[in-house]
Order: sequence, then structure tokens, then C-alpha cells
Amino acid sequence: MKIYFARDFAAFIHRGSIARLAAGRYAAVLALTFAPPLAKACDLCSVYTAGMARGETSGWFTGVSEQFTRYDDLREEGHRVSDDGGQYLDSSITQLFVGYGFSDRFALQINLPYIHRSFKRPEGDAIDRGTVSGIGDMAAVAQYTIVRHYDEDSNWLWRVLGGVKFGTGDSDLLQEELDEGHDEAESISKHDGHDYAGPVSGIHGHDLALGSGSTDFLIGTSAFYRKDRWFGRGDIQYALRRTGDFDYRYGNDLLWTLSAGRFLLLEHNRTISLQLNLSGEDKDFDELAGVKLDDTHSRVLFLGPEMGFTFGPRWSLDLRADLPIDTYNSAIQTTASYRLRASLVATF
Repeated sequence: MKIYFARDFAAFIHRGSIARLAAGRYAAVLALTFAPPLAKACDLCSVYTAGMARGETSGWFTGVSEQFTRYDDLREEGHRVSDDGGQYLDSSITQLFVGYGFSDRFALQINLPYIHRSFKRPEGDAIDRGTVSGIGDMAAVAQYTIVRHYDEDSNWLWRVLGGVKFGTGDSDLLQEELDEGHDEAESISKHDGHDYAGPVSGIHGHDLALGSGSTDFLIGTSAFYRKDRWFGRGDIQYALRRTGDFDYRYGNDLLWTLSAGRFLLLEHNRTISLQLNLSGEDKDFDELAGVKLDDTHSRVLFLGPEMGFTFGPRWSLDLRADLPIDTYNSAIQTTASYRLRASLVATF
């Protein structure tokens, strides 16, 4: 998503730095924040790795990224069902990050997300509307380039990353999970996909909480290949969850992306690229006091375009859209209908 910039574009091309530009920008497109995960596959489960995105250069970098996801598709075991309550969840995650490249191979960054959600959901015979917002779970991420090759015609590289997420976000809404468990019939109604008192709710406390209260871990790898103006990449990221506040443990998350694209414009002080992303998310079941919650597993396949721009020697912008083409979820959940992403990065 971010980029490596060359001051002399001719030298930039002949040193194979087009690969550094592209590999850097696209190697981290998985990500937007590693705050608490949701039953909504991976609304919050990955880190926006700006250091990786800016390419192979040392020094400071900073930026902001935004991810907006609309959840309004009620499904039971992957099949759409009638939604008499008209429920929805709009989730916006704005992430600020700053990092430093200690060398042309190793970089470290800090991510701080701000989360805003508005929702509408049925509660028995009533309709519950509201908003929640605040700081999410902060993360620290390191990345290292293991293998790289550059020549005039083709380039490739392989990177690995590791990170830690800290429980800085407000986890109070996880209390709802305990409240739902106080009455067996109510708990079944909300967590087993059956409703006996009114419209079915697909939005719960674990979907709305801003933090998890847990210290979690992230591992990942990415690879990039370029031939002339064409390029491709692959990313994998896995989040390892631990038990947090209220004895709640979010399920582990696996994310992956495969992309193919082309540079449409390559000029001295600007570039434009276009690519197609096929991505997947697979989130395991959450647990409450060691007991699996039936409505928290999901598996989603997305397809969508992405455009990247660079402006002068410091700035880059990326815009991306993801549309679900295959969705499976356990029990009843409100699933994503689309997701939009944007990022702006400056290097120094």
C-alpha cells in the first residue's frame, strides 16, 4: 500500500526499484487494525503494516488508514434469511500509525485505531439503535525481508512479520455475553440461531466491543513478483487470540490475499497502478468461560479492485473495495455486504 520512492526515476527503474515500489505497497494490503476481532469474520483482526507497505528503505514513516464495512445481510448457516428487524452494523476503523525502518530489511511500527460503529438490532419486540466509539487495541508490529532480488526485467521478495496486540480498547460490551447466559432460553435465542420472542438478532456484544482485554499475537508472511509492468503478490496473516476480559476469548483468525495487477502510469514524480484482489477470511469460534459460542464462526471470500497512486517523493494513496462472493457463517449472524479501504502514507 505504501511505497518506495526514488529521487531519480531512471535509476529507479534500472535498479529494479519498481519492485520495491510495488512489493512494498501491496505486501500489506491485508490489513487495517489488530484490535479485538469480531464474529464478523475479520472486521478488526489484522494490522495495517505501513512499514512493509512503504518498501525497502530506512527512516521514519507515518500515515492514516480507514476501513468501512457494512453488515446488513442476515444469514443462517451461510443462507440468507428474512430480516424483519432491518438490522445493520456500520463499522468504521480509522488507524493512525508511525514507524521506523532501521535498515532496508527491518522495520518496526506502532498502530493506534479509533473505532466508530452505528447499529440497529432487534431486542425482543423492541428495536435497539445506538453508536459506540473510542480507541481500539493498540498493536506493535515488526517485519523483516528475508529474500529479495532485483534486475531490470523481473523482481521478487519474501517478507515475514510478527506483532503483539495490547488490550487498550474498551471491552465493557462483552458483558452482554454474560448477561445473555444468565437465562438459558434467552441465551439459546441469541446464540443458537433460534428466536422465541421476536425477530432474530445477528448483532451481539462481541460484535460491538472496542477491545478484548487480551494480549494477542500476530504472525504473517508475504511474497511479491514483478515482470516488466505486470506484478502479483500473496499474503497470509494469522492472529492468535488469548482469553481477555469477562473470561471471553475471540477465535483465531486466518486472512489471505492473492493479487494480480499492472502499473498503468510510471513517471518521474507519479505512478498509478491497478490490481484485482481475491482475499479470504476464516475466523474460528469464540469461547466464553471455555464454552464455544455457536454464532461466532465465519468464512468469507472477497473479490475486488484496488488502485494505487504515488505523488512526488513522499506521498502515496491506495483505494480498495471488497465484495463478498461466498459467505459461510455458523448459526445466525449479520454478515458483510461490502467493505471499503483507503490509506495515505508519508515517508521522511
